[in-house]
Amino acid sequence: MGLLDLTDECREAVDRWDGHVGPPARENRGKVGIRVFRSDFVERWFATSHPALPGVWFGAFIVWGLVVGFVNPSVGVVAGLGLYVLGVLAWTLLEYTLHRWVFHLVPRPDFNSKLRQFMAHGYHHEFPNDPWRLVAPPLMSWPIAIVVWFLYRAVLGPDLMWPLFGGTCAGYLAYDWVHYYTHHFTPTSGIGKTLRRLHMVHHFANADANHGISSPLWDFVFRTYQARGQAQGSSAE
Repeated sequence: MGLLDLTDECREAVDRWDGHVGPPARENRGKVGIRVFRSDFVERWFATSHPALPGVWFGAFIVWGLVVGFVNPSVGVVAGLGLYVLGVLAWTLLEYTLHRWVFHLVPRPDFNSKLRQFMAHGYHHEFPNDPWRLVAPPLMSWPIAIVVWFLYRAVLGPDLMWPLFGGTCAGYLAYDWVHYYTHHFTPTSGIGKTLRRLHMVHHFANADANHGISSPLWDFVFRTYQARGQAQGSSAE
């Protein structure tokens, strides 16, 4: 048995999936989730994640970015804080870009093409309340973080890149936790209710709207904001 061998249930789900991201297919409604990999090791440690774990993986980078901004004389406090805030903003744009133009691509009808998109995002729309796959597991978050780290270092150098990277990690952590919150909590604040409503519109009313999860900023910029919609299977109000 290979480490990345899929379960029969996962293969059947990919075969049935039509490749379009939207409300769950009828046969998946009511299911919390399915097992994806046969390997217990891969399924537990790399393909699923407890919602607290992104704070463990990226917390040190978040803190170190602030430390470098404050104490490194080659950066300076003002520049360091500016880069940190810019990093948070950069994440919100990356979040929107990936969600809209990468995760929502319609795959070719062959199994491997469908599998890639299903694993990237189709699974989440088919099983939106799976608590173990609501925050990005290492198989997804770590490669993106490595690419961003090397890009920042190449552009800014070894000192200036740290506040920017720390802010980006802070924005990513906010995204992961807001995402989990919108699916598994009942918000009482105005901001919380709004973020949850917008995300439920995306899931159950219009998958082409509200691609920003931690912030609707870029949905306003790119005109994909939708305040309300008729939801199926979950309240979008």
